[in-house]
Amino acid sequence: MEEDFLSGDSETSGVGYPQDYSLNTLNFLSASGQRTELKKLLVSMSYYEDLFSFVVSGEITLIDAQGFLEALQLTGNEFIEVSFGKTSGGNNTNDQIFRVYKVGDRNPSGNLNSETYTLYFCSEELLLSEQLKISKSYKGKKINVMVKSILTDYLKVEPNKIEIVEESTGVYDFLIPRLKPFEAISWLSCYARPKTSPGADFLFFQTRGGFNFRSIQTMFKDSVYADYKYQVKNLDEKEQSMQEKVLTVLDYEFGKPYDMLNEISSGTMANQLISIDPLTRSYKVTNFDYKKFKAQSTSLNPGDVGNNYKNRLGKTNNESYESAIKVVIGNSNQTSIPYIKQAESGVGKDIFIETYVPNRTAQISLANYTTMKISIPGDPGIAVGRVVNFKLMTLKPSNDSKDLDKLYSGKYLVTAVRHMIEVPNRYKTILELAKDSSPTSPMNVNNGDPVWKAAEEA
Repeated sequence: MEEDFLSGDSETSGVGYPQDYSLNTLNFLSASGQRTELKKLLVSMSYYEDLFSFVVSGEITLIDAQGFLEALQLTGNEFIEVSFGKTSGGNNTNDQIFRVYKVGDRNPSGNLNSETYTLYFCSEELLLSEQLKISKSYKGKKINVMVKSILTDYLKVEPNKIEIVEESTGVYDFLIPRLKPFEAISWLSCYARPKTSPGADFLFFQTRGGFNFRSIQTMFKDSVYADYKYQVKNLDEKEQSMQEKVLTVLDYEFGKPYDMLNEISSGTMANQLISIDPLTRSYKVTNFDYKKFKAQSTSLNPGDVGNNYKNRLGKTNNESYESAIKVVIGNSNQTSIPYIKQAESGVGKDIFIETYVPNRTAQISLANYTTMKISIPGDPGIAVGRVVNFKLMTLKPSNDSKDLDKLYSGKYLVTAVRHMIEVPNRYKTILELAKDSSPTSPMNVNNGDPVWKAAEEA
């Protein structure tokens, strides 16, 4: 794990304003090796990481009065060299090289003496993945081994660009049927099960540190990167240290406090899997129950996301298994059948479909049960997959003790990061956050006198 921007005073000692930044390098690299500096042309830059995207991407907007595009004759085989941080020479400088894949709209300005346009960039591995198909058989291998093989053997990713490939459990026989490398990794991720946690919640993504293949529950266990606080604007800034200023949330918005209709239809709280084995002429029913899963899994916060309310059918949300039903072909316990056991070498290994389908269906949704965005002063050290603590003050009128909101404060997982630099002196970071739980559970209800019954009798 990289050293945090907020771990010491070295990064903030030279900062005079919370949104200061240092753009050390912004160079355009042509296919022929020509290097052109773009810092003087820059209007704005955006750098983006996403937990549910394969690679890092971004864009730079330039104002050009020198015919830069015409002179260099862009063909899509060029690169952008970027290095930025909070202070020059800081310990968390973001230093990378990207492939330019598109030029945006060109708009004239300055009485036709100049024009503005946007260059879009991404990690080169995305373009390589689009140019390649894999037909590969893996026999008796762990899925994390297959993922690393695709990265190193096919995409030729250097070891220093692979950050974390977490070990998975179980060995499998898989034939990758002419898939693009990132498509193959995404497909394998669905089957992968963490070694120390229940379910199947692996994700493949890239941060500034490199490529990652990690379980969501493992990320939940990471230490808290920072405590962010939203507070009144008229607080005397002279009383705040620079460390406190960079931890102050500029603004926030909730994307989804909850959406129960979506949680029901997507199988977040309960779902059912019917796995059919044509070879043994049998089927198996597997039910996912949120309450049972929560009791044995890792969560960001101790509280549940629901209470014990029973509908008029007498069932809670986590007991309504037919909310989402999936029917699949399975192969569990085939080797226990006598006539199959005789030819065991010809039987495929158990793919644990009863584990990964119902659990992954719910886990990805649960990890995004509550989502929000916060804007903070630019922080080059934050990356997707990190855990942060968001402190939101309660809006109760009697809040003399500065209590926190009981449901929406707490730990969140960073699911997306956008660094935005605007010339001459503005740098902010927008974090997309998500959580699967709350600091406290909602209050239980009296199911002996349900609300719907009282309404009908009124």
